[in-house]
Amino acid sequence: MNALRETLLALFFAGWLILLTLKVGFNTKEHTISTRHSLTNQENLHVLTNIIEYDFRKIGHGLINPFGAISIADSEKVTFSYDQNPTTTYDSIRVEYSLANALSTKNPNDKLLIRKINNQNKGNVAFGITRFKLRYFNYFGTELQTPVISDSLSKITEIEISMTFESTEGIRNNYANAKYHTRIIPKNLLIQFTG
Repeated sequence: MNALRETLLALFFAGWLILLTLKVGFNTKEHTISTRHSLTNQENLHVLTNIIEYDFRKIGHGLINPFGAISIADSEKVTFSYDQNPTTTYDSIRVEYSLANALSTKNPNDKLLIRKINNQNKGNVAFGITRFKLRYFNYFGTELQTPVISDSLSKITEIEISMTFESTEGIRNNYANAKYHTRIIPKNLLIQFTG
């Protein structure tokens, strides 16, 4: 009788140990995938913010009238111009940022940040952006109401960018996320203040 009890007890502990080992293995795999998603999310944020900051800092660069550089300023869309290389021939480019739904990823919140240069799409890849908000400020730091009306576009001297990134794939509907928030003052819009 003792041998049977000891055998059953040994089987119970062996089964419990096997379940514990499987649970640890599953948790390790889940953590590895989650860490990989988080790393990819951070890399996407870094690449995209470098492009955005470069474009936004160039607003009005090389233009005869830099205060006419911004033609559309809304909370999720902006269109502006700058001269790519003012030391050579005039080659002004027009840059537009806007959002659209991303249908190619597993994350239902995912959006495409569309970047158009001279009305041609440049890299509409789902980077995991779920939020892209813009706010505009005048020379005195007063926020301008969006959409900024046409006679106030020349008063914009500072742009606040807020973005939220989520991984395009998640684990059990949990997505790695990161936030980016900055204010950019394009120096070409500070040359003089009119109005």
